[in-house]
Amino acid sequence: MILNRYQIAPAVVNAMEHYSYFAAFALTQLLHSQEEIWTGFHRRWFVFTMPRWVFILFEIVFSIPIIAYLLNPGLPFANGYMQVFAILMFVNGLEHIIWAMVERKYVPGLVTAPLFIVIFMAYYFTLQGNA
Repeated sequence: MILNRYQIAPAVVNAMEHYSYFAAFALTQLLHSQEEIWTGFHRRWFVFTMPRWVFILFEIVFSIPIIAYLLNPGLPFANGYMQVFAILMFVNGLEHIIWAMVERKYVPGLVTAPLFIVIFMAYYFTLQGNA
């Protein structure tokens, strides 16, 4: 008898689907951080500017839990963290796109921002299909 992935253990499959999307968000965020660092986000952010070292320190601190959950999805609160992270990345993607539309030019982070929207929509519709 051949079992499909949903007959093995639905909870495990659901957790793996969440993790797969989290991994896509996490890798995109790490790439997005690099884009922001190298294109001067710290000098151009519409809320306030900051020294480059402050922004790099922020990115390192922000990346630590992302990398920790990426390497060890069994950490406490993993499922909730992954879902909240997905929403934050969706909002981050929208923010960069809207910011570029307001300025009518490239803003740091714009190249990778649409990836957050695409991944979030795929994640959302996957969740809807599993409901």
